[in-house]
Amino acid sequence: MRVAFLHPDLGIGGAEQLVVNLALCCKNLGWDVKIFTPFFDSNRAFSQLKDGTIDVEVRGDMFPRRILGRCQAMCDYIRILLAAIYLVLFGGNFDIIVVDQIPIAIPLLKLRFTTFFYCHFPDKLLCVKRDSFIKRCYRFVIDYVEEFTMLLADIIVVNSKFTQNVFKENFPIINKLRAPPKVLYPAIDLTVFDQYKLKENDLLNVKGLEKLHNIQNKKLIVSLNRYEKKKNLPLAVTSFKHFLELKKNDKDKDDYILVVAGGYDDRLEENVEEYKLLTELAGKDLLNSKVFFLKSISDNERCILLKTSHVVLYTPKNEHFGIVPVESMYCGAFVIAHNSGGPMESIDNGKTGFRIDNEDPTVWGAKIKDFFKEYNFKKVDPTILRSHVEKLFSLDSMKNDFRTYLSDKVKIRN
Repeated sequence: MRVAFLHPDLGIGGAEQLVVNLALCCKNLGWDVKIFTPFFDSNRAFSQLKDGTIDVEVRGDMFPRRILGRCQAMCDYIRILLAAIYLVLFGGNFDIIVVDQIPIAIPLLKLRFTTFFYCHFPDKLLCVKRDSFIKRCYRFVIDYVEEFTMLLADIIVVNSKFTQNVFKENFPIINKLRAPPKVLYPAIDLTVFDQYKLKENDLLNVKGLEKLHNIQNKKLIVSLNRYEKKKNLPLAVTSFKHFLELKKNDKDKDDYILVVAGGYDDRLEENVEEYKLLTELAGKDLLNSKVFFLKSISDNERCILLKTSHVVLYTPKNEHFGIVPVESMYCGAFVIAHNSGGPMESIDNGKTGFRIDNEDPTVWGAKIKDFFKEYNFKKVDPTILRSHVEKLFSLDSMKNDFRTYLSDKVKIRN
């Protein structure tokens, strides 16, 4: 089997990781895999893309990402269409084309290929700022193009039951004309974490944490997400500050640190603004003494943080799925997350993490304290966390489901 992927921006994030892991599933089946994308920076990419495990070809990059700082959606559509034109005319022969995020190229791709669309979340719901008549007209066209082109895909899947329900509510035309999309959960490559053997004081090898003192006594709280407003990272900082306030009279009050780490791109104004907001929120007294902000960490640094952390704060509300809680649980970290979206399906409340119904930092801070004191974090059994992930979110699970969905439309060749 030959499988091609078409992705709009192959950086570091949950959507990109899903594409990489789905490509690895195909590789594990012995299939040929190639990813086409309008943007790829080897300095800001997952290791399997850097080392050539998965072949990447950049097409469609001659068109700008924005016009006078605007029209990003339209520019992304044009860039992905240019990549699709190349794929159809010169890309080669493929049994299936996996498209994600932007479906506009599906009608073109169907001229030669069977198409598989992975919906992380409806794009029409991601753009909520429609404060002018021109913007509303612009998004009206974009939104209906999204639905009509997606309708033509041979196979549609979504990343969670939460997204499945949102999909049915917001795409009435598709809902009338075809069956609801099936769920294909994102997976993690367990071998990445298994291969990394944590060494003593490994936390000091993470860039930005080299000057930590009394590393043996530190209790690490981690937040892993891109520097974007929708990830609600200020909640992690304010919750930690409230937790410190609750601990101010305790002997071990200086043993706790918060590390906020995630994808960061200087090209994106939102990333720059969010980083500035977070550093101001932490304040000079806590910054680089108890609160640390790390940008675009490496895979090894990610492993170190997750394997060293005691608890991971996952702050987005109504996150479509959220791969970080899954990675965290597999690495033995307890997760505190908002009780909405994907975490409602991935976290077993009270056993592998806590789900909180609100965004009140005083509640989150108190829950962190509960974890370290009343819940007694030393009793958390990492084997329970690992087995929970292995059952639902391994590459083997994803591979089997993916193969099953394909078999309805494509004759599978081993």
